[in-house]
Amino acid sequence: MGRQKLLMPFGDESIAERVIRTVASCEFEETIVVTSRETRSLLPVVTGAVYLVNPDPDRGQDSSFYCALEKLDNSSFAIFLADKPAITEPQIRELRRRFLSSAKSALVPQRDGAPGHPGFYTDLWRSRFLQSGETARATLSRYADEVEWVDGYESCFFDVDTPEDYRRLFVTKL
Repeated sequence: MGRQKLLMPFGDESIAERVIRTVASCEFEETIVVTSRETRSLLPVVTGAVYLVNPDPDRGQDSSFYCALEKLDNSSFAIFLADKPAITEPQIRELRRRFLSSAKSALVPQRDGAPGHPGFYTDLWRSRFLQSGETARATLSRYADEVEWVDGYESCFFDVDTPEDYRRLFVTKL
């Protein structure tokens, strides 16, 4: 991108702020936001969010994921990515409702066999992810039969990774 994509404008706020506000508006018990020190210093505080600084963000996305897992207690949780700002509050609420009524221990959007975000998990998954020593995607694959895979949520796959993605964000209806 050539600059910090999470701080790029999306309406009257940044991409990251949009995702944080959308998630916080869904009335989860707690919204934990993991950022780099640099990004944290530039993000406004969103009411209802708890902020953690990833001490080693250069290790990638999974290191932020593990920071959040360490903070969780033994309860169900959902994982959102800040570079997926197209997800809406009604979509999140629908996915959450489906998760809470599912017989499976996780609910994850999928497209062409690939997992998307957000993913919803029972507390069983916290220890699985922490103890696996592998990527979250690899752990999901290992226990794929315990996941309710849902189709039809294109916004769960719209990343903002390139300047073209950023332009499409403003013209695409997902």
